[in-house]
Amino acid sequence: MSLCLATAGVVKSLAVASFMLSWAPSAEKTEWQEDWRVTPQGLEIAEARVNGSGAGMEPLPDARLIDGWYRRKPQLPVLPQVALRNSGMAGEWRLCTDGKCQDLSAIVGRPLGGAAVTMSVCKPDVAVKSLDAKTLLARGDDFNIKGELDRAIADYDAALKVEPALAEALNSRGMAWRAKGDRRRALSDFDAALKLKPDYEAARANRKSLFSEIERLGAQMPLKGPVKK
Repeated sequence: MSLCLATAGVVKSLAVASFMLSWAPSAEKTEWQEDWRVTPQGLEIAEARVNGSGAGMEPLPDARLIDGWYRRKPQLPVLPQVALRNSGMAGEWRLCTDGKCQDLSAIVGRPLGGAAVTMSVCKPDVAVKSLDAKTLLARGDDFNIKGELDRAIADYDAALKVEPALAEALNSRGMAWRAKGDRRRALSDFDAALKLKPDYEAARANRKSLFSEIERLGAQMPLKGPVKK
């Protein structure tokens, strides 16, 4: 699943299954945090907590004090979207994933002022269109390593739609096809990568290894041109 952030014509997609929102008034030392999940049905809040009390940030009666934080599970349904707005009188909302936090303005790439940012679960076409080719390639490589080959190939396909001359995506897709047992497609991708980058050593090594495997298996596959060893 992916989280989409939209504001003033800008849409940013984050490939996350969960995230944390953080907010702290500039005049207070207290901090408000919320844990969210990205689900097929929408956005689900898992927990809200505050590490003290201050103007407008008093813990609610059902909150429990655990490790210095007043924690509670908000009784909210799964939401199709959530709007966040900076008041201009307090700190900016921050979004955290994998222990790293960024201001929303840094994520969307522009100052927000009082403009709202709407969070929602990305539709598949929006998630792909909002990612650049290198991001899609990196995500595909992650899926490839995990053995999720169909998802990897889908990301490589998307990366090549954005940047058709991305030899690295062709090489990685060839590796995924080979892992799936489709040697013909794998060899075609390695050939295409080398056509774009004749000095691409990783693609050359993959092609040589695959061709040796084909020879060992006695596979009958038409090849274009001599094998470069």
